[in-house]
Amino acid sequence: MRKYACLLLCLVLIFPAARALAEDTEIILTFGGDTVLGTREEWKGRADNFDACIEQNGFAWPFMRLMDIFYADDLTLVNLECVLQPNSRGLVKNKQYRFRGDPSYTDILLFAGIESVNIANNHYIDYSASGRNSTREALAAGGIAYSGYEELYVFEKGGCRIGFAGCRETVFKQKKSVVKNDIQRLKEMGCDVIVYSFHWGKEYSPKHNSLQAAMAQYAADAGADIIVGTHPHCVQGIDILNGVPVLYSLGNLMFGGTHEMTTFDAFIARATLRFGEGGYEGVLIEPVPILTSGAAPDNNFQPVPAEGEDAERIIRLIQNDSAIPIEGGIWAPTQRGKP
Repeated sequence: MRKYACLLLCLVLIFPAARALAEDTEIILTFGGDTVLGTREEWKGRADNFDACIEQNGFAWPFMRLMDIFYADDLTLVNLECVLQPNSRGLVKNKQYRFRGDPSYTDILLFAGIESVNIANNHYIDYSASGRNSTREALAAGGIAYSGYEELYVFEKGGCRIGFAGCRETVFKQKKSVVKNDIQRLKEMGCDVIVYSFHWGKEYSPKHNSLQAAMAQYAADAGADIIVGTHPHCVQGIDILNGVPVLYSLGNLMFGGTHEMTTFDAFIARATLRFGEGGYEGVLIEPVPILTSGAAPDNNFQPVPAEGEDAERIIRLIQNDSAIPIEGGIWAPTQRGKP
């Protein structure tokens, strides 16, 4: 059983203190893509929606087929692309899609072994301030750490501190210094490794664009060590910028907001962080192909590991947008302090 005591660090400012890093330490993180723990407001009450599925099958249903992966790491991070609120207060009426789940759905994450979420996305704002406040309160009450929109989270194991933050593309275009400020604050909190999430790119584009590349370079230059991308709803490539791995898009992990999916291809990334006598040495990134639904072409709200031809196709799609070979994993040694 995994230990969740570290989740209490969410929202707590941690100042750097003298500590000894354990030599020859590995920390394993898992990154998952867009996750909608809810349904569209206009679908509330339908017998075939996500809420009805959970009522019938229980909180363990959505991630039952991926639990072995999530429980085999030290921390799992996904992009929570919905509001957790018991009512429709604050509904933004001029948005095409609004996703909402019950606050109790944090138990879905706990059952799955998902300890942390990114909230810097375009659906965190679906229900105005009411929805944003309710979501943060639900996550905190449920023991789920969150980061994004200038909220920071620090995870610690064996004296090693991993910092998390995130930003939307629209925010970056308005004030890109937010990214640099997030990273600087995490450095001041004593983080040895910084994971930065970006919600960016063009939906359903199999190729990342020049703005994504520029945002990734900006974050890498500012001191991010791993960059995780979401929003396109399909897989994109992997790159390494000055020793910093960039996952441009993981695709949809679990999507309660859509019954008829455009694509079921996605992947989760297993990141093995290596620490030695001199501190952080680098990370091994291993893409794990998945299908967003185990009942494709229907969406049963339960992702599964991809096998055979499905797995091969997903790896090809990632490779087609990658400048480096990805099969078998990617070792990205840190370039910190190197000329």
